[in-house]
Amino acid sequence: MRSFYSYLLLYISMILLLFCTSTKGYSDLEVLLKLKSSMIGPKASGLDDWEFSSSPSAHCHLSGVKCDEDHRVVALNVSFTPLYGTISPEIGLLNKLVNLTVSKVELTGNIPTDMRNLTSLKTFNISNNYFRGSFPGEILTGMTQLEILDAYNNNFTGLLPVELANLKHLNHLSFGGNYFTGEVPDKYSDIQSLEFLGLNANDLTGKIPAFLGRLKNLKSLFLGYSNAFHGGIPPEFGSLTQLKSLDMASCNLTGEVPESLGNLKRLRTLFLQQNSLTGRIPSQLAGLTSLKDLDLSLNELTGEIPESFSALQNISMIILFKNKLHGSIPSYVGDLPQLAVLKLWENNFTGELPENLGRNGKLCNLDVSSNYLTGSIPLDLCKGGTLQELILMDNFFFGPLSEKLGNCNSLTKIRIKKNNLNGTIPAGIFNLPSLSFVELDDNFFAGELPQRMSGDSLEMLKISNNLISGEIPPAIGNLRSLQVLELARNKLSGEIPPSISRCTSLTSIDFSQNSLSGEIPKGINKLEHLSNLNVSRNRLTGEIPAEIENMTSLATLDVSDNNLIGRVPCAGQFLFFDDSSFSGNPNLCTPNDSHCPARGSSHGHAPCFAASKLIITTIMLIILEGN
Repeated sequence: MRSFYSYLLLYISMILLLFCTSTKGYSDLEVLLKLKSSMIGPKASGLDDWEFSSSPSAHCHLSGVKCDEDHRVVALNVSFTPLYGTISPEIGLLNKLVNLTVSKVELTGNIPTDMRNLTSLKTFNISNNYFRGSFPGEILTGMTQLEILDAYNNNFTGLLPVELANLKHLNHLSFGGNYFTGEVPDKYSDIQSLEFLGLNANDLTGKIPAFLGRLKNLKSLFLGYSNAFHGGIPPEFGSLTQLKSLDMASCNLTGEVPESLGNLKRLRTLFLQQNSLTGRIPSQLAGLTSLKDLDLSLNELTGEIPESFSALQNISMIILFKNKLHGSIPSYVGDLPQLAVLKLWENNFTGELPENLGRNGKLCNLDVSSNYLTGSIPLDLCKGGTLQELILMDNFFFGPLSEKLGNCNSLTKIRIKKNNLNGTIPAGIFNLPSLSFVELDDNFFAGELPQRMSGDSLEMLKISNNLISGEIPPAIGNLRSLQVLELARNKLSGEIPPSISRCTSLTSIDFSQNSLSGEIPKGINKLEHLSNLNVSRNRLTGEIPAEIENMTSLATLDVSDNNLIGRVPCAGQFLFFDDSSFSGNPNLCTPNDSHCPARGSSHGHAPCFAASKLIITTIMLIILEGN
């Protein structure tokens, strides 16, 4: 019997031990429940299964919790569930934690200094929350095993913590997306284990420290966006031979791009855009044989695209827009086997586009607008069926558009206005399933619009100032997503098709300066979102539809210089239009014109002055009767 009681006492003691393994007499379960209480804010839901249980291992089965063989919590991963609360100081009692991840749960408040007790921690991820105040560097001194510290996208302020320098195993440090100020601490060069360093999108100042070039294991370095460094790119960065990503965009850089960056044979991404870099693009960058993405846009670079860049056989994105580059676009650009994105707009490039551009079958985005380019548009831009955006506007291109573009189902945007293009517009363009934006203004396109139109995604169609003739096809009504339709300054004739009323998403119509005839369709009032209607300088006849007075969204109306007759309606939306909207119609009477022919009245448009007189008389009679 004594033996039985001995075993019973031993069992009870073990249970009590399990429930008291945390310091201060709290079990891990009790700590978790206290954490739940603080992390769950008034609007939150989540952690529903975090409830009390008498089982000594029940807490090990709660969502986001993992335990070791002694039922101690070693991992806590609560992410992507809005909690809106704070982290309580009791977190420091989970002193066996190896992984603490509370990412994107909208927690706020300060980081408790009690976390200094988490001496076993290897992963510390509090990214994408609203933590504020200074980051307590003292909590890091005992985290000697820490490998990952991710505090990205919070509201931390103050200086960067220097205590990090003692973390000999740290390989991932992300403090980006906060409000840290001051300079990058010199001691950061001591963290030789670092492979990822993200200090981007803060308010850091001073020079970009050259000592970061000593971090020989670094693979990713992010310093750009919102930081306001002074000076240039340290040439010492050329010794970071393990580097795969270098992002120093939009951080106030000046000076030239160092030639030494060409030593980074493993570099895949180089982002230096939106700075004040000057000088030529170094030909030595051709040594970046692993490079896939290059962005040097929004700088003050001069010179030409280096011929040596033909060696960049892995490059898929070249972005150089808004610089002061000149010369021709090298012919080898069309031979780059992986090239998908080429953006060179707002430079001073001359000559023609490479004839073989697009033949690699990978091209998806081409923008060379606002240069001095000439010649014809290459025929094989959509050879691989991947071309999405074709933007060539404001150049001197001439010749016709290839009919192949009408079969390019991947296209979402065509912008080629302000060129010297001619011929007919490929009919297939109006039937492309994904095309949303067509801008062909200010060219010399001729011929008629196609009778078949079925582009369900087309939102903007702008073909003004060309030589388009014939009628506006009734099929225009099939473009149900159309918001902007501009066909002004062409040679269009015939009537405005009533089917236009089926384009119920339209906000703007401009048919001005054509030779359109017939009446304004009475169904125009079905366009409930229309804010601009311009049919001026045509040959339209008949009366202005009275239904327009109910189009409350219509802010601008111009029917001037036509052959309209009758009286301008005087109610509703017409109260907001001045006489210039109706001028140049000899037989059209303004609302207060008492000499208007009787035709207007017979159609239900009584003179506004007569209506006003009747209202005033009625009011006077009511007043007199009241007295």
